[in-house]
Amino acid sequence: MTTAGKIREGGGARETRWQVWVLTLTVLSAFALALNLGGATAAHAEYPGPNPPQAPADCAKPWVILSAYGTSESTDEGHPYGTVGVNSTYIRALKSALYDTGVRDSDVTVRNLPYPASALDWPDWLPGNWGPDDYWTSMYKGRDKLVEEINFYASCPTRPTLVLLGYSQGAQVIKNAIAQDAVKGNQRNADEIGAIVNVGDASRENGQIGMGQNGQMVTLNPDYSDGTADVSRGGLMQRLDVPAVFAGFIGDGRYFDVCRTDDAVCDEQAYPGSDEWQGRWLEDFGNSAIGDNAPHVMYRDNGLAQSPADKANAARVASRTAVRAIAAAVAQRNVVHPPPDTPEEVWATNVNVRATPSTSADIVTVIPEPTTVYVKCQKHAESVTYGGITNDAWSYLPQQKGWISNIFLKGPAWMPGVPECD
Repeated sequence: MTTAGKIREGGGARETRWQVWVLTLTVLSAFALALNLGGATAAHAEYPGPNPPQAPADCAKPWVILSAYGTSESTDEGHPYGTVGVNSTYIRALKSALYDTGVRDSDVTVRNLPYPASALDWPDWLPGNWGPDDYWTSMYKGRDKLVEEINFYASCPTRPTLVLLGYSQGAQVIKNAIAQDAVKGNQRNADEIGAIVNVGDASRENGQIGMGQNGQMVTLNPDYSDGTADVSRGGLMQRLDVPAVFAGFIGDGRYFDVCRTDDAVCDEQAYPGSDEWQGRWLEDFGNSAIGDNAPHVMYRDNGLAQSPADKANAARVASRTAVRAIAAAVAQRNVVHPPPDTPEEVWATNVNVRATPSTSADIVTVIPEPTTVYVKCQKHAESVTYGGITNDAWSYLPQQKGWISNIFLKGPAWMPGVPECD
């Protein structure tokens, strides 16, 4: 079993014991998820095939939601984005938030990340569909595949905006992919990602400063009220920081995360691989992931055994998270695709365009007669009085490389639809 990238304490005996524990965990994970899925027909995104119906990646639409579902999930006719249902819940919320910003459904592509999502190296001759790879090989294949997908979309001339969505192992895949230098250290690739939403992340790091404090990491109590992210707790399989380029601080990040305090997959007490972890992971995992109403699956709004109240609460949390994520994604898209300058009409003659928004600043040029100018942004600065009217708003004209008082532009004093200058 692949264990590269894990923290190992001691020598070969400790490493071997770690491998045994992880193997046992992944076996139980497979069977637990099988119980939750109710024996759904398996059709993994890539293995063992055939692929679920999904068109090849293309550059056709301006928005792409790329979804990575969890361990041993599958797709079928009623579950196009994973049989547990968490990804479907968040995809609906993300599409709704996009719609509220003016993005039509026809401008959004939703794709499954093609990766094994498997639990263990499962022999073909045994019943079940939990292979073909052990957990870590599957996760690393997913990581590498996601880096390929990000490279593909970043190479599109149209530069579509990616929203990455991950659940459970899929969340760990996303976290590991964005931590690669090919993503976090490549500005074009990093810029391609509008937002990231991870749910029940098996690699969560509660102790990362800034993430919980500004609300990007949502920690829920079992009743769905806001809880506290204990810095000593985190992912069951790994603890991995969000790269700074995505983490942001004081509300300007692009990474968003949801975890329940009673879900040990993302809020385990013991550090992965430690002696304490080896002594308690089985009970913690079982309490979190086994059963129709287990905490690890209660992020969905469509579970057959869930109460109406639980469904409504899960939908509310998904919507709240999606609204913040899409706001960040729209802002990031504006970085890659700056909004066009706004055409406005100059009504006066011989209007001065100045180096700064002040009547004492140098004159850059003069607009001799009424014409159309293109405004990048506006700001409040020195008041100007003309014809008995006073206005303190100025607009920046990128073509003239200077400022014009809004008093000489048709329309209201502060022009609607024109952003405020930084």
